[in-house]
Amino acid sequence: MVVKHDKKSITGNDAAAFAALYAQPKVISAYPITPQTTIIEKLSQYVDEGKLDAEFIIVESEHSALAGCMGAAWSGVRTFTATSSQGLLYMAENVFWSGYGRLPIVMPVVNRCLAPGWSIYQDLQDSMAFRDAGWIQIYTKNNQEVFDTILQAFKISEDKSIALPSMPCLDGFVISHTTAQVDLPNAEDSFNFVGEYSDPVIEVDTEKPWIFGGLVGPEKFNKDRKDLMEAMERAKKKIVVMNKEFGEYFGRTYGNGLIEIYGDDVADLTIVSMGTIADETQDAVDKLKEEGLSVNEMRVRTFRPFPEKDIVEFAKKNHKLLVIDRSVSFGHDGQLRIEVEAVLKRNNVDTPVEGRIMGLGGDDVPYPKIVAVAKEALKE
Repeated sequence: MVVKHDKKSITGNDAAAFAALYAQPKVISAYPITPQTTIIEKLSQYVDEGKLDAEFIIVESEHSALAGCMGAAWSGVRTFTATSSQGLLYMAENVFWSGYGRLPIVMPVVNRCLAPGWSIYQDLQDSMAFRDAGWIQIYTKNNQEVFDTILQAFKISEDKSIALPSMPCLDGFVISHTTAQVDLPNAEDSFNFVGEYSDPVIEVDTEKPWIFGGLVGPEKFNKDRKDLMEAMERAKKKIVVMNKEFGEYFGRTYGNGLIEIYGDDVADLTIVSMGTIADETQDAVDKLKEEGLSVNEMRVRTFRPFPEKDIVEFAKKNHKLLVIDRSVSFGHDGQLRIEVEAVLKRNNVDTPVEGRIMGLGGDDVPYPKIVAVAKEALKE
């Protein structure tokens, strides 16, 4: 049964704060950074007003913000923070500690490009730099998906068979500070979906002492990394299941949870992208089809774990892929294109792949720009 909901015009950051409020974390440890700040301001307001029963830890840096969440996760309670750009870099050591340590922290990253030169606008370079840190990464396309993804992230991360932190990603300003209509279920229904964190992944017990981060030899080290890889594979299945359950509960789904297809099942050109560029791509597909061109879209929603099988199966049916990246691996290419080409090659799929790097430093990528590069790719 689909629960009732209200429509509210709110920013993407407000949507993130509402999702955290409804999930009722017991510890929020955070440090402000543009364009993430209003998420934390809202949550501090909810705590101050008594709407959220949580310990709000004011810290001196982003490194300490995530350290506070790590301590809370080790103590066995639900925890939340958020960050962006240089702040994410500043907490880098603890990002890897949390991922490799299997701590079920939920931390939205409001994507903003990295300095130098200094800019407060969006691209995906910050979170993509941490794609190997052991975090689940889900890239949202609009305000609604921000709310929905954060609710799902708690259930995914806190599953004992997964026990990985989650990094829901939202484009700075384009989502974070832009107002849009969001369907908000009430707090009770939202919490009932997420559920109590009553069986924690890790819980400090003085009667059963643990050693965290102790020195290990190669055999144990390799076992831990193998376990993490297997947990990521289980996360793929969990994300698909969670997407379906969320649809049954709230009436919304996002493709199969890993990828989302827009347009015909088969086309001469498939545009592949993530984040808000994917949202613009839908308008581009409609425009191109009006002109009689055969184009569809594949949005990669979950970058980690990477949806290899889903991408390969869709690519097999289509004639050419155009991957649009909003980040770049310097000395090679856009990260999404690199990974798409790699999985196609590994699976002996000969669908040609082209790439465009667009939107760095907040450069706007409206649908007419996507229409133009799609027409170029169709001619080549």
